[in-house]
Amino acid sequence: MLPVETGQLIEAMRQLLQAIEEGIKEEKFPETSRIYIQQLGRQIKETLEVVDAVLRENAIQTSIAPSSRSAMYHLRRGFYATLSRLAREQGVDRGLSQAEWRRAANRLIRAFEEHGISEAPCKIVLTYEVAERDGKKYMRFTDAKILFFELEGVIPVQL
Repeated sequence: MLPVETGQLIEAMRQLLQAIEEGIKEEKFPETSRIYIQQLGRQIKETLEVVDAVLRENAIQTSIAPSSRSAMYHLRRGFYATLSRLAREQGVDRGLSQAEWRRAANRLIRAFEEHGISEAPCKIVLTYEVAERDGKKYMRFTDAKILFFELEGVIPVQL
């Protein structure tokens, strides 16, 4: 098998998704297989979104955590580690960055509650940029992605 780089794979997936969307729009697929092709298109779109999120620069990511509470704990630790590094390297203001962190953390907690996934295993990707306000640099959070995981099925094992 030939080695494939991530960029090549992502581009191939985008082309496949475009072909699927065009085929559905132009009704090129038989009715019997259209539902499966639509499902494949949704899965490719979702996979591309996840890959885009986890490959971003200037992002703080958690590992997959058993609940939103533990994911927020890990994200908080990642925030403070990143803040310490940026304060040392770029002179980022701790006070402004911490205020921005509290705002983002509150919004993430509300999102968990609104979607009813606070007890679901999840991963959080929080994207930031170094911005400036009143002559002070700080971490401004631009967006976040919550990847949550649901039960796929149950496999009985005879012992």
